[in-house]
Amino acid sequence: MSQPARFALRPLALATSLFCLGAPMVYAAESPSNQEAARSYRIAAGSLVSVLNSFAEQSGIFIAGHNNLAAGKTSPGMNGSYTPAAGLQRLLQGSGLQALPQGNNGYVLEQVPANTGALELAATTISGQDLGATTEDTRSYTTGSMASATGLPLSMRETPQSVTVITRQQMDDQGSNSIADTLRRAPGVSVQNYDSERWEFSSRGLPITNFQYDGVNSTYDGVYDYGTTSTDMAVYDHLEIIKGSAGLLSGSGDPSATVNLIRKKPTKAFKASVTQTFGSWDNYRTEGDISGPLTESGNVRGRFVGVYQDRQSYLDHYQNTKDIAYGILEADLTPDTLLTFGIDQQDTRSRGASWTGFPMFFSDGSRTNFSRSFNPAADWSRRDFQNQTLFASVQQKLANDWSLKVSLDRKRSQHDTLLASASGGNPDPVSGENMYMFMGKYKGDQVQNTLDVNLSGPFSLLGREHELIMGFMATRSKQDVPVYGSIYPPVGGSIFDWHGEYAKPDIARSGQNDIVQRQTGAYIATRLKPTDDLSVILGTRVSTFSSTDNTDFYDPTKADNRTTYRQSGVVTPYAGIVYDLNDTWSVYTSYTQIYRPQNSKDADRKLLDPIEGDTYEAGLKAAFYDGRLNASFAAFRIEQDNVAEYVSGFETDSVYRPIAGATTKGFEAELSGEVLDGWNVSAGYTYQHTRDANNGYVYSSVLQTTTPQQVVRLFSSYRLPGALENVTVGGGVNWQSEFFGNVFQPNPNDTVNFGQYARITQDSYYLVDLMARYRFNEHLSTTLNVKNLFDKKYYTGLGNFGTGFYGEPRSLQLATKWDF
Repeated sequence: MSQPARFALRPLALATSLFCLGAPMVYAAESPSNQEAARSYRIAAGSLVSVLNSFAEQSGIFIAGHNNLAAGKTSPGMNGSYTPAAGLQRLLQGSGLQALPQGNNGYVLEQVPANTGALELAATTISGQDLGATTEDTRSYTTGSMASATGLPLSMRETPQSVTVITRQQMDDQGSNSIADTLRRAPGVSVQNYDSERWEFSSRGLPITNFQYDGVNSTYDGVYDYGTTSTDMAVYDHLEIIKGSAGLLSGSGDPSATVNLIRKKPTKAFKASVTQTFGSWDNYRTEGDISGPLTESGNVRGRFVGVYQDRQSYLDHYQNTKDIAYGILEADLTPDTLLTFGIDQQDTRSRGASWTGFPMFFSDGSRTNFSRSFNPAADWSRRDFQNQTLFASVQQKLANDWSLKVSLDRKRSQHDTLLASASGGNPDPVSGENMYMFMGKYKGDQVQNTLDVNLSGPFSLLGREHELIMGFMATRSKQDVPVYGSIYPPVGGSIFDWHGEYAKPDIARSGQNDIVQRQTGAYIATRLKPTDDLSVILGTRVSTFSSTDNTDFYDPTKADNRTTYRQSGVVTPYAGIVYDLNDTWSVYTSYTQIYRPQNSKDADRKLLDPIEGDTYEAGLKAAFYDGRLNASFAAFRIEQDNVAEYVSGFETDSVYRPIAGATTKGFEAELSGEVLDGWNVSAGYTYQHTRDANNGYVYSSVLQTTTPQQVVRLFSSYRLPGALENVTVGGGVNWQSEFFGNVFQPNPNDTVNFGQYARITQDSYYLVDLMARYRFNEHLSTTLNVKNLFDKKYYTGLGNFGTGFYGEPRSLQLATKWDF
């Protein structure tokens, strides 16, 4: 290791006499003496000063310059094999700097003059040099950096947990416009329907209840939903799915997975697009996206995304409309201070919205056989959601490459629900009579305020450089829920003649329900580097949880309900180890605890104790082709107590009991990224085995189903070479093993119990998707998606109040995009 390099860079002798070009990437000329001197590097993203320090020490080069312009800049880091000049090019991308060779392994940093005509490349090709925390315009199925697991910016290989990333390119290729459409094709995730408006997402055999937006936790209500599972994906750059527990940053949550939705950010250069989509069942969608600098210097940048969608469905008399508006501003108040402010508004309205599905058994105990188009909902039945999020943050760069970030987030979610479904009872197999309606009126207004403050940066210990993040989070959620209730009148005719026509009920308000939930937590995590090949990530969180759930009834003869919960000093430890076997392969292991308060109540209307347990994981990871292709294998074990199991009742009056000793164990393998030039792939296989202490099945608390033990997800796209380079083709297969639900089966000969619960099994099945895109020129392209190519008929929901729900038949979607 050369002493000149060490001397030149440690005192921050890095930057330049330059003025900013603002190009996305600037190429440095390569010295002939260094053209063959390529070697492998792994340098994490960070401040330009510290990144260049590391590169100079490892490469043995000398970099001369001044400190003032390098300070405050960042670098994406590098992972792969580079010559010195190519490495500097990578590290300086987006900085407006260039490294000029001076001979004898020396370089000088200078600003690229505006009149040099330096080569500018938009990030439109996949390369390890292009991948960072943003996936838009990279054409990639993977990412270069993420922070959802620990708060530290790490690559997928450096994260000691199984991670799935669904990029903007993958969503566009798959034609996924909703979160349900995106997650049902995500490796390791299975999706089931409650009804036409609500979905349950599961990972590792357990429901996913942790949803974050740019890392900010969101309260999830599995009963009312508040539109979480109807989220539109137009405003998001990518999804990060952290498998297993993520209590270090979230405080509470199921050990299934945490889904972090990362919003699109303003771009430094102007860009805009309009996309018009047409699909099966009169699906019409228009989407606009405009972004770029708002001042001549580019220190203020903005972006706006708008969507209007009007669609019908394979279900009779169903209609859904969406209005999406998203705006975000970024302002460089100083070279070291970034202010971000934005608003995200998503409104969804449905008519013909079902409450549960169709009956599974006739009154004589035989199976029903309704068509997939059968909709038990009344034509006016509705679930309307309004979600508005205001978010703001200030990020301040401090001395010695430290950074302070303060984030504020206010999310208001409203739902207005008036439901009617001809789903109750079991019809006569001949006349179709004896059915009754599920009818109910529900409203809710939830406001969640969240504050997150964190401080992060490098520190030195025992001659090595390490990383640290520490922070404080406080969130308060209040639900204002008028109580109306439910009624169950007879259908009044044959279910075989049902067309959704039924008089609207007048359901009087009967009370008021107020729910307040609070959580505070202080957390700290560090990434220690005892050696170049070993990373030890240690963290802990200390949390306080409290909630009140008060229901006041107008009827003086009906007892009001009061439940409270408070727990302070809850410690959630986290530990992970990553060891690099070589430049490509790493082994890892991690451990964290589970703690999640729950709203489920027993027969005495008392809250069940919090879910507690442990999560263990170990695996193997690899990053090929400079990080363009990521592979992983993980084995996991999850141990939980007090898991809620449904007993009886309807919606908020349901009764649950706790399950002791629920254990999930299994393994998963995943591959994502670019296999060959232009060939992208996302593939995963998951096996999980979930049982209680008595080796019995653990059912979903609402759907009363198991989850499939095996899930295979595969999607691939290929941009054709040569004369056909404007053509991209692709396809995918989604396979899952059997799952089953408990559904009441009538028995006319049983005069005591009138029947018993029977197991209905959905056999294993696979769905095939196809896509093709043609780019007419640099502005215009068209993408065709065919989903469920072979028109497979299958259940995607079983057991929700004894009913079933079919998955979507074959559909076509054509999206035409104009890029300005």
